[in-house]
Amino acid sequence: MIFTIERVSSIAIALLAFVGIFMQAGFHKGKYYLGTFSYYTNLSNLFTGVYQLIIFIGGFVGGAFYAGVTGAALRYSLTLMIWVTHLIYHFLLVPDFKKRKGPEFASEWRTFKNLDVHYVVPLLALLQWLVCADKAVPLWATAAWLLIPLAYLAFAMIRAWILGPEPKSGVYRYPYAFMDLDEQGIKSWTKNILMALGFYIVLGFVLYGVSWLFRI
Repeated sequence: MIFTIERVSSIAIALLAFVGIFMQAGFHKGKYYLGTFSYYTNLSNLFTGVYQLIIFIGGFVGGAFYAGVTGAALRYSLTLMIWVTHLIYHFLLVPDFKKRKGPEFASEWRTFKNLDVHYVVPLLALLQWLVCADKAVPLWATAAWLLIPLAYLAFAMIRAWILGPEPKSGVYRYPYAFMDLDEQGIKSWTKNILMALGFYIVLGFVLYGVSWLFRI
């Protein structure tokens, strides 16, 4: 069958992710915003778009290739990767933006590009996982998936080190305030990172628990 739920959802999620990134970067206005791909949101949408495109192609190729790209542990990890984008943004960043920007933030929040990358793509990817994915997630995947946020943390800190204390105009040294070592100081920074890591561990077990319920 050519049109399955997985194939249709995969190409739809991929297109939405790529369009969202295109707009986030400012290409629709004929420009490029420096630092676009320093943000976890844009990177997670980029990887999600590529992965969904691979799933779409894999559905036609079949065999070992399709089995490999849709493996339970890999798909679970990448679903968590993009779901975190929604959760952190909605429950942590939005309240902060509302406080700092006030009414100005309301118009920013309602834009298609914002809702697309922070809500539509993450929630569609989660829904696709619930409906289509193999739920035989191994327990070790709850730890293995943490390599994704840890890799992003390493990337962000190395980038900040390369930029130096006075980066170019229009480029933020740290993409998010909670990981800003300059402002937070080592004690607060460590606390923030450990709290984030604890949240990621809990979230991993939540999705693992959901996968376990599907197997009962």
